[in-house]
Amino acid sequence: MRKICLLLYVLNFLWIAAILPVANAEIDVSKYVEYTDSSQEISRVYLKLNNSLDKETAHSGSTRIVKRDCIKNYRVAIIQMGPHERFKIMIRAFLIKLWEDGYIDLPASLTQDFDYDNPEVWKEIADASTGSCVHLLKDGYYSAGWDDSDWEKTHPILKKRILEENDVDILMGLGVAAGVQFADSSLGIPVMIVDPSSPEAAGIIGPGKFSDKHNVHVQKYPKREFMTLSSFREIFNFKNLGMIVDSDADIQNAQSFSLIKKIAAEMGINLHYCIGAIHDTSNIENQKQFIRCRDEIIDKIDAVYLPLFNGIPDKNFFSFIRPFVERDIIVISSNRISEVKKGSLITLVEDGIEDSGRFEADVMEKIVDGVLPEKISQNFYTNLSFALNMKTARLVNWKPSFELLMSVTYLFDNIDFN
Repeated sequence: MRKICLLLYVLNFLWIAAILPVANAEIDVSKYVEYTDSSQEISRVYLKLNNSLDKETAHSGSTRIVKRDCIKNYRVAIIQMGPHERFKIMIRAFLIKLWEDGYIDLPASLTQDFDYDNPEVWKEIADASTGSCVHLLKDGYYSAGWDDSDWEKTHPILKKRILEENDVDILMGLGVAAGVQFADSSLGIPVMIVDPSSPEAAGIIGPGKFSDKHNVHVQKYPKREFMTLSSFREIFNFKNLGMIVDSDADIQNAQSFSLIKKIAAEMGINLHYCIGAIHDTSNIENQKQFIRCRDEIIDKIDAVYLPLFNGIPDKNFFSFIRPFVERDIIVISSNRISEVKKGSLITLVEDGIEDSGRFEADVMEKIVDGVLPEKISQNFYTNLSFALNMKTARLVNWKPSFELLMSVTYLFDNIDFN
């Protein structure tokens, strides 16, 4: 047995040696990663889905879809604080998994640029699903467009509807804001909270594989923030990490601020943070708050972590982070490939966003089949990979290792200054 293990080790070493470039030679990264020139639309990368998620090709040549005979038609509503590309991918995969398993009827095709936020698309899906086990209510889509004042009006309206009109059988809440408002057993119906950032730190749900709230199921990615912070610490070996945090408590929850503080302390990282009203990127005063915070921490750090709702507008993104780059500070984005395209150095991304949707479809199928939400595992796992901007890497005088390049899925060689 020891001889076999030794032989396998030697063969593995020889295989690695065969693919490693000659010492000091230029690495042809295109051999190892999916090259994405910054002139391409990011949606072509970010919204890439497997063919198996196309309703027109799923199960082609196999047994026809068998429609389920359920006890009742479960009327479903969906609420989110605002639209997000992740949500579009997740909902599309969610619907197609339900269709594959016979729980819902769908329109003839869900295109790759599927957008359930479009009222016409939602209506088409709702009409097609009428009479299915899972029926999306025609007036069951709620979104505040990321507007705080609108959100404060929207979620009470839906709560009142659920409690008084009794025409919603299952509620899906997308994101941390929906989780904070609707992970509530008193609503009396199954509630599924999808893709929330740090749900335990945000107070949405308690720790554990199973929910501690009756009728509530929250999708969790165990130790996601720990893996993120430890991965970047291993790569860059920074001692002082900067973070600009919004002053609103709900936004801080979405940014996983309290959890990142705790993890940083445990790892011996000095976290230098500044708090300001930053999340409304269309507001000039919010942009000034970001600049104030940036200038406050810039002399104290060797890396900076840009969370969700970090206050930087998409337009002229690089101009806001340029001072960091000019000082060779490592700029890390939170799961935002679009920010890497625009000049952030690196981000850790989830490869299986569509798997999140299929996971939620499985949860809903179990609920429809009579399983209580609190009896269904909340833990969701997916593969992680990196997005990297080589132009920014050169600007901060950092060279990625070969091992890291092998883990990069999305590689940019230019900065999009638009």
